[in-house]
Amino acid sequence: MSDSFLKVINVQILTLATREGVPDQRTRPLLRFELEDGNEFIMNVIPQEIAISISMEINNMESNESRLHLQDIVSELALVEKVEIDIVVPQTTVYQSTIYLKPEGFEKSISFSMVPSHATLLAVLNDAPIFVSKALVEQAAM
Repeated sequence: MSDSFLKVINVQILTLATREGVPDQRTRPLLRFELEDGNEFIMNVIPQEIAISISMEINNMESNESRLHLQDIVSELALVEKVEIDIVVPQTTVYQSTIYLKPEGFEKSISFSMVPSHATLLAVLNDAPIFVSKALVEQAAM
């Protein structure tokens, strides 16, 4: 792993929540990443359904949904090796991540640019490590 990334040691959803710990529909969730160096990195404007799915996974809650979601299919077809939250899309304040997957039955890994909250969900579902660029952490601290 390059020295230009910090490992995430804890992921939290920050929001007003119901008693069960799952965000409700009136809130605007944030993702809080606790980093190995003691700092934190926060992303806002997280899609509600992604925040709920991350929160349910973190809190070991079962869904009563019988239909598969895209994240379930990806988890069935590929091993999520890691996620790197690595850049801000030029001329925006939007973060981008790279997800590294190893498709089932293949030896070679593949990578894709992805929405960080969605990639975080896949990492949480698959116990894959998440890393944040040191440059982004420093930029966010300004």
